[in-house]
Amino acid sequence: MILKAPIAIGLSPNTENDDVWQAIKIIFQPWMWQEGDAIKKVLEWFKNYFNFDEAFLFNSGRSALYVVLKSFGIDKGDEVLVQAFTCVAVPDPVIWTGAKPIFVDIDETLNIDPGLLEKHINRKTKVIIVQHTFGIPAQIELIKKIAQKYNLILIEDCAHSLGAEVYGKKVGTFGDAVIFSFGRDKVISSVFGGMASINSKFKTQCLQLKKLQGNLNFPGYFWILQQLLHPIFFVIILPLYNLIVGKLFLAILIKLRILTKPIFKEEMNGFKPDVFPAKYPNALAVLLLNQLTKLQHYNNIRIKLASYYFDKLKETKNIILPVQVDGGIYLRFNIQLPNSEEILLTAKKQGILLGNWYKNIVDPKYVDYKKIGYYLDSCPKAELSAKSSVNLPTYPKLSISDLEKIVKLLT
Repeated sequence: MILKAPIAIGLSPNTENDDVWQAIKIIFQPWMWQEGDAIKKVLEWFKNYFNFDEAFLFNSGRSALYVVLKSFGIDKGDEVLVQAFTCVAVPDPVIWTGAKPIFVDIDETLNIDPGLLEKHINRKTKVIIVQHTFGIPAQIELIKKIAQKYNLILIEDCAHSLGAEVYGKKVGTFGDAVIFSFGRDKVISSVFGGMASINSKFKTQCLQLKKLQGNLNFPGYFWILQQLLHPIFFVIILPLYNLIVGKLFLAILIKLRILTKPIFKEEMNGFKPDVFPAKYPNALAVLLLNQLTKLQHYNNIRIKLASYYFDKLKETKNIILPVQVDGGIYLRFNIQLPNSEEILLTAKKQGILLGNWYKNIVDPKYVDYKKIGYYLDSCPKAELSAKSSVNLPTYPKLSISDLEKIVKLLT
């Protein structure tokens, strides 16, 4: 019997055989785990792709965001506008600086609503963070005008949107600063990792970013090993996942600390794990370089699969489809429907693991809203979206039969 990996949107969906071989090769070269040429090559790729003067790599997207905020002098008493309907990895770095995240409701793009920004702006407000949720660009030009009007720093969080565009201009080039994430289920993946760049017009802040990043340490060898083992073990886990054996194996590996979870326990309460911030290790840069060669191919597939869903689901009752925009890359195809929990459960019983970003106003489950500063009923659109959202997969390994199963489940 040939075991087939399940349709699983959140289980390292980008990883292909060539990525696994990269991990196996570098795992036997520990002298190249921390420093090496792959770091320089990744930086050159980003500087060329976005025409950045400088770019800096970190061990995660939240490390990148934290250091960018510190570079702009964000500190205790400051306020930073972030959207609700997000991951705790966004407000946490704000809290780590001593500043306060202020949650703003979302619009139909599932991004921060520019029409609500001004009512949250006061003398303490210093920054707006724009998320570009699921690879659908926010109303960035309008948000930029508001930021300029009030002399606020505009940071683009492009964790979901590497390669997305607005009127032919790349997302990530509109703001005063930008951060990216290379997490296990992002646009491209190296299990962990992130990048930051500040617009060269902010000379003092650019120098500060360079200094702060330069003073960081690399993660320890054991942490790097944990990440390298991730794609290797998932080759074994995924085909066995629907047989319970795979789930049990994954749970044991996490329990024994052989693999790490994407979010640490401390982060649920706004605390900073010791591993953040740190430099990006060369071993993960090796994995990322391989993924970067596939970026355009991956995004073309995502856009094609999104078109398939738009076409097949457009007449389906009680389903709200995502906004259809030119330039979006649809990292996940998020639909909203009243029986979302039932659909997720039914799909799971059929061996289809649909996505649950974000089933909580600030994900994941068990985040302490009070400790991160979110108050229930303050962002009704975000709360409704969290309650009704289901993510359909758009990752490259999906087959036509996979897509047909998903559509059949919903129609």
